Amino acid sequence: MLLGTALLSVAGAQTPAARTEEEPVKLADFVVSTTQDSGYRAGNSVSATRIDTPIKDLPFSISAFTEQFISDIGALELLDVVNFAPGVTSGAKEFTQGNNRFSIRGFDGDVTPQRNGFVGNRYVDSANIQRVEVVKGPASLLYGQITPGGTVNYITKRATDKDFVKVKAQVGTDEFWRTELDVNRTLADGRFNARLIGAYENSFAWANPSGGDSQLLAGSFEIKPLKNASLILEFETYDREQTPLVGMSPNLSISGFNSGSAANYPVLTDRARAQAYVDVGNLNLGFLNYPPLPDDFNYVGRNDYRDSNFDSLNAELNVKIGDNWRARANFGWNDFKISNKLTGLAEFTVTPAAAYLATAGKSRFTFRDELRANPGSVLADPTKTSTAILTRRKRLEESMGDSRSYQVEVTGRIELGAITLKPLFGAFLSEVGTGSFRRESNSAPPAGLANSATAPNQHFQPWNYNDRSTWINTDDYDVNTIPGINSYNDAEGEESAYYGVLTLSMFDDRLTLIGGARHNETWTINTNLLPTTTTPPGAAVVGDKFEATKTTPQFGAGFKVRRDVLLFASYSESFFIEDRSLTSFNPAYNPSLPSGVGNRVTISEPAQPTTGNGYEFGIKTDLLDGRVSSTVSWFHLERENRVLRFRETAPDGTFPTITRQGTVDQSEGVELELTWSPLDNWQVYATLSLMDIKTIKGTFPPIITYSTDPAVQAAYVAAYNEAKGLILNAVPEGSAEKLATLWTRYTFKSGALDGWWIGGGFVSTGDKAQRTANPTLFLESSTIFDLTVGREWKAMGANWSATLAWKNVEDTVYYNANQSRGQPGRMILSVSTKF
Repeated sequence: MLLGTALLSVAGAQTPAARTEEEPVKLADFVVSTTQDSGYRAGNSVSATRIDTPIKDLPFSISAFTEQFISDIGALELLDVVNFAPGVTSGAKEFTQGNNRFSIRGFDGDVTPQRNGFVGNRYVDSANIQRVEVVKGPASLLYGQITPGGTVNYITKRATDKDFVKVKAQVGTDEFWRTELDVNRTLADGRFNARLIGAYENSFAWANPSGGDSQLLAGSFEIKPLKNASLILEFETYDREQTPLVGMSPNLSISGFNSGSAANYPVLTDRARAQAYVDVGNLNLGFLNYPPLPDDFNYVGRNDYRDSNFDSLNAELNVKIGDNWRARANFGWNDFKISNKLTGLAEFTVTPAAAYLATAGKSRFTFRDELRANPGSVLADPTKTSTAILTRRKRLEESMGDSRSYQVEVTGRIELGAITLKPLFGAFLSEVGTGSFRRESNSAPPAGLANSATAPNQHFQPWNYNDRSTWINTDDYDVNTIPGINSYNDAEGEESAYYGVLTLSMFDDRLTLIGGARHNETWTINTNLLPTTTTPPGAAVVGDKFEATKTTPQFGAGFKVRRDVLLFASYSESFFIEDRSLTSFNPAYNPSLPSGVGNRVTISEPAQPTTGNGYEFGIKTDLLDGRVSSTVSWFHLERENRVLRFRETAPDGTFPTITRQGTVDQSEGVELELTWSPLDNWQVYATLSLMDIKTIKGTFPPIITYSTDPAVQAAYVAAYNEAKGLILNAVPEGSAEKLATLWTRYTFKSGALDGWWIGGGFVSTGDKAQRTANPTLFLESSTIFDLTVGREWKAMGANWSATLAWKNVEDTVYYNANQSRGQPGRMILSVSTKF
């Protein structure tokens, strides 16, 4: 920030350099052009084909959000923008995964968004976002490993050839305040441009406990040593500290529900039913929603934290080769570390009262039904609930990683009479290293022992749901003294690819054909470092090298029935490495011999990539000189070989978790996206998504003879078929089948209100699948309304802007993902100036 302040003073004193007649050549083929943007209507995109192309001419569904839209909605981070895209909803589980995890057209995955086409960050501050583009469908052609729904690509702010300084200050409810500084300088007649962006935020502190801040510093430098060449150098560092993690809500989990033992289920038919749920798909239908809790509840400790650090460096060389060809070379380096100190399990474990279970006709199944229907009443009734306990486990979990990416691309333009060809050839290499570490306490403390007296391996005293005096969150502990290290892993890998795309236009650009393919090779080696933590230290266990090869094609065709109406169709494929290995029964296992290293019950086998394919048909309009810009599409997507986990009975009587592939998940639906400008001073952006998302095929263990008693066996078979049906028709976790968004802005152009504007809108999310282990569990639908009033004016030789935003007007309680609560109602006053 000191550097930014110094630049601010220089900006105020420096006289702009005179411009010469000859301007440097702009090499914009690989960079999105914003000159065709009009308010919320984005003219061009680079995310679909890697080259700057009008969106209305592309035979794919693409959502692009302009800088004005991002500013008007008051976005503070990438999540705020992407929530408005059709077919997209947050899948942000956070912990050590960040909040940039999205379900796109029904498919979620731990895939970070793209940053200028490279690996992005798990948290992204809006101060350095110029534009956001969402590419729909399984587009592995350009982006490698992604889920079939699509990918998010955010484009950062770059140095320009205009001198300016922009300062923004914000203050809000719940201790929020924020400041931003954006300084751009141009020298040597535009042959050297520099831009620095800084931001500091004191985060919303609405929960009890809560707090935190974040800091961003980013720089972009453009050097044009030759008329036909430019070099862009960028860096970004972002630190986010949450003290502690905010908005964590615990689920309810019925003790012993998914364990078919005699103690938990004295009645044989109930016991058979419980065992079948586990055998078919490791289901836990006793995992339920949240109990009634205070609005500001947060189960973590006051001394907990989550520190997230992200650093990146990028270099891009653009060269013009003759009149019709361009080339660029990219290098990107990315490094991150997330450390999460978290006290407490994310659930209240509920034990039914013994008298209740002893009552004729009652069981854990009937208790589950009553608890789900009325959790507050059942938890408070001692005749039904014995205890509801939240274990206060001590825990440190860390994830870290770094990557180095290299890319070379060449594109050109070839005129063959009435036919125009635009080929693109590229090669890509990424070297990745990741790691994870977890240590946690592993035993309950003696009753009555003070938290401060607990041993490092002991939990703090549990919280009793019905006794708030036990809700103590002030005690602290040193995470480095916890002896229970139960996960310590490292992985290294490499991904290489070469690809080609050809865009063909004919009939005076009325017919556009796009086709291409990508050949991808990847390898990974995982290392278990846990043995090195023992005394004496053991040797790390290096896993087998996992290798996979995949070629993914993509095709699209668009025909303009009028200059402003495009009919389009497309097909594409994707792949994603979900798991490197599968656990299966050992066919050579000898049950007459002791189980052990030489006679293992299970073995590990290589997994296959999770693949996707999809097609869509649609229509795009750009009517009335762009006043009505829309996309309506129907799509069908399939994902194959997602990994399922089953707890099965082994020949030695144990119950190992077996992993299988062979699933097929399907998503099909309709999307509408509309950007409409009824008047020059009135803009509307609206979307609607209606989807049918479910698993249509799976691999399941065979039905076993659980009992020779016909009634017991019939109960097992019925529960087996019920569980199988739940899995086959399950909506993937984090996905919602109905989504709608709206944002509109009206600007007053005359009279007493000249310069004022009002804006508002909503994000509506249908019931969202909450947990894979319980396909019947959904987060309730929600509609979040926002309102904004603003004014823009000129004074003292500068442009000024002020807004007052009311976020979540109805103070709706909603969740981005299971346990991760969204922000409540809040207000933000913003003032900015640019000169």
